[in-house]
Amino acid sequence: MEEKKSFFELLDSKSAMIFGGVGGLLVLCTIGFFVMLGLVFGGKIKLGGSAVVAYDASGQPAAQAPTTPPANIPKTAKPVVELFVMSYCPYGLQMQKAYLAAWKLLGSKADMSVKYVDYAMHGKKEVDENTRQYCIGKDQPTKLIAYLECFSGKDDYVACLKEAGVNESKVSSCVASTDKQFGITAKYDDQSSWLSGRYPIYPVHADLNEKYGVQGSPTLIINGVEAQVGRTSEAVKQAICAGFENAPAECSQTLTNVNFDSGFGWTTGSGATAAECK
Repeated sequence: MEEKKSFFELLDSKSAMIFGGVGGLLVLCTIGFFVMLGLVFGGKIKLGGSAVVAYDASGQPAAQAPTTPPANIPKTAKPVVELFVMSYCPYGLQMQKAYLAAWKLLGSKADMSVKYVDYAMHGKKEVDENTRQYCIGKDQPTKLIAYLECFSGKDDYVACLKEAGVNESKVSSCVASTDKQFGITAKYDDQSSWLSGRYPIYPVHADLNEKYGVQGSPTLIINGVEAQVGRTSEAVKQAICAGFENAPAECSQTLTNVNFDSGFGWTTGSGATAAECK
């Protein structure tokens, strides 16, 4: 992981000698601007490519303001919103936690769902959990958000099935029929079929993965196009609301703009990230 350094550390005496003449003055003025910006966020900033990441006084990345909703989202009367994840992908879990609050707010106005990337990177437990979640959404959709909220927090499907009030017999029956319909276990057992020989195929939403060109977890699709948004509930909400022909009153409500940590748990402070499982 890159060590966080202040501009005063980056701008050592050797570097300072390079910044001569008019060009150096312009560079120093630019640096001064970002130093002032860094003070607003606890006095610490870090260069990362073309981005400037702000850190708070504790050394943690500061919560980022929501980005402007992507301009490429088509508008419809009832947006179709699909979040593609791998159930054990830490970055998919990060986005899913942000997505759940937006889903609770807008689920009656938009057609929202969680779907699954067409390969698994985290072993048999991910293949099984994908199917478990798929079946809850298919047969007991009113239980899915509560289950995902629980599972995203503590990676304990047994406890979460009970906590969310899921009918486990229905889930077991659905898992068996879904496995037979899509040949999930057969594909897992046939390593010659794995992606690049490393990752088992997960075929339940393979057609949609191909249609949208899904390349990893998470991928957010709104009205048929990929939406690149920040991983906060407010950013996700804004992107979905941009897909309405006439935005509902719920879009005026402000959701949390805190970035959840990647992986399991509801802690915050990881900052914005574009990382994916891919």
